[in-house]
Amino acid sequence: MAENQVYVAVGEETIRNTAQSSTVGFVPLLSLAFPKAEFDEPERAEGRGEDTVKGAVARSRQMRKWSHSLETAFFTEAGTVKGIVGTMLKHFFGKSATAQNATTGQYYHMLYPVADPFLAANLGTKGLTLNHNVSEGAITKNHAFTGGRVNSLNFSQEAGQSLKLTMSMFGQSKVASGTAIASPAFAAENLRCDFDTLTLYTGTITRTGTGPDYTQFAFGSATIIKPDSLSITIENGMEDAMQLAGVDYPTKTRMGKYKVSLEFTIDLEDPAAGFSSFDDFNLWFAGASSSNFFANWNTGTQAGTGDNHSLGIDMPVMQRMGGEPNFSFDKDPMITLKYEGLYDATTTKYIVGLFLKNTATAL
Repeated sequence: MAENQVYVAVGEETIRNTAQSSTVGFVPLLSLAFPKAEFDEPERAEGRGEDTVKGAVARSRQMRKWSHSLETAFFTEAGTVKGIVGTMLKHFFGKSATAQNATTGQYYHMLYPVADPFLAANLGTKGLTLNHNVSEGAITKNHAFTGGRVNSLNFSQEAGQSLKLTMSMFGQSKVASGTAIASPAFAAENLRCDFDTLTLYTGTITRTGTGPDYTQFAFGSATIIKPDSLSITIENGMEDAMQLAGVDYPTKTRMGKYKVSLEFTIDLEDPAAGFSSFDDFNLWFAGASSSNFFANWNTGTQAGTGDNHSLGIDMPVMQRMGGEPNFSFDKDPMITLKYEGLYDATTTKYIVGLFLKNTATAL
């Protein structure tokens, strides 16, 4: 079997659709696939004003955008340009409030939805380049897909596995393949978020600072939930549009509605203490009900003196949306609880917030 290399490096473009293949961060792949091209090449028939028509005499390319679902194990940093993991998250939300903790030394990045991600103070004219490096026989080439946008995030956690981030993306075009980006380097394994580093909380969350730009979270009296699996999906409704701009790729990105959904599978039980899935089920039948949740992955690896690399997802108001018990004659009953996020206008000023701690000075 010939050597088979496939790796991805992500770069942030200063001007969207201008490939960034030099200043990049390497992210690990969980699935191997090229971005999907969405060519539109209609036939053009010509009429000569007579009884006969020559038929289809040309094909014209009208569009060359791409889309992709990037699946990666979530690390708090990337290889080489370590802030690129947070940069990709920033391109979903629109901005990041970044600062260094003067006491513990690590950097924290607070991300949340903004109304206009493309203001100069937010993303401005920036985009993302997905550099897919693939061996073509004995030679490895780089295929740069440019003008990338991020329109959905899914954080999926199963017992015994790493946290999987599925990032849905789309972009404008692809440049000609070129020399491979040499010496791929990835983040250390102890910066990976795994199932045994996750704690899911509900109840009292202590937030430090003024919302939405929080600087720390604490969970001293919060209730811990122990599900079998967990899935958090966040969407922003972003889409590209073709305009009469003299080019054959989309030039306008329009925003939609931010949405967040949470579901987790857990035993159907009413324990003496802790989270009661039976109570949650009964509240749903009694009327509209909501809860708050916070998923926190603490790697245990220090990012500064006294504090660790971590990822937190704050969901302040989650409306109960469904999920009924799954009964069986041969095993204990389970239930998959489902929620959708509501905007918290009183406290956090966001529908969902991500809190990333690492050693990256900027995203």
